[in-house]
Amino acid sequence: MKIDSANWNRLSLIVMGAGVLSLIAAAVLFVFQLTGDEGYAGPETATTFDTSLDRILTPQPTPTAEAPPPSEAQIAGLAIPRFGVDAPIVVLSVDDNGVMETPDGPLNVAWYDFSSRPGFGSNAVFSGHVDYYNYGAAVFWNLKDLEPGDVIEVRLQDGTVYEYGVFRRDQYKASDAPIQEIVGRTPNEIITLITCGGSFDPSVGQYDDRVVVRAERLYDDADGNVGAHAAP
Repeated sequence: MKIDSANWNRLSLIVMGAGVLSLIAAAVLFVFQLTGDEGYAGPETATTFDTSLDRILTPQPTPTAEAPPPSEAQIAGLAIPRFGVDAPIVVLSVDDNGVMETPDGPLNVAWYDFSSRPGFGSNAVFSGHVDYYNYGAAVFWNLKDLEPGDVIEVRLQDGTVYEYGVFRRDQYKASDAPIQEIVGRTPNEIITLITCGGSFDPSVGQYDDRVVVRAERLYDDADGNVGAHAAP
């Protein structure tokens, strides 16, 4: 299926009233098409150590910890500590017309079940409102202000927390955004956060830009553990 401007417009976040966000997912169809340690072994005498010149001069492998298996627990929330965001997650999909469902209210964040689950090594796609009718600034109001290095947390219901570091922020015209890059599968684990940006056009009931933030999984091995860590 060819992804062109018309299909992006179906995917775009359509804002009703004073900023109600909606995503149209004709692009969903392509989402599924992309896709010897050494240690201490007990008391030894000095004469048992290998002091050969070759061993001394040859770098030895550093033991590495294995990442734990991803958690199967449901996604509970998404946090952006820099801006004090701590939002509940709603799991959404597409309706019978191929339209991506919209999170209820100004403070919920949607995770779309056609995308990867956090922790499973690819692209997990989220969306949220930038503002909301009769409410004002909504959960992703500050998405446009995130900078490289800012941390985003995805929290699961079993207490697991995955941390992601922002590495890219883009603002696209709705008519020419690179859809496959935004919602397609990736070889490394990232999250993609999408909201509206630019100017609101009341004649069509939508913003003319899309703000897209990408963040890559952070691995914390300070204590010998790699990957997810327990929430405090």
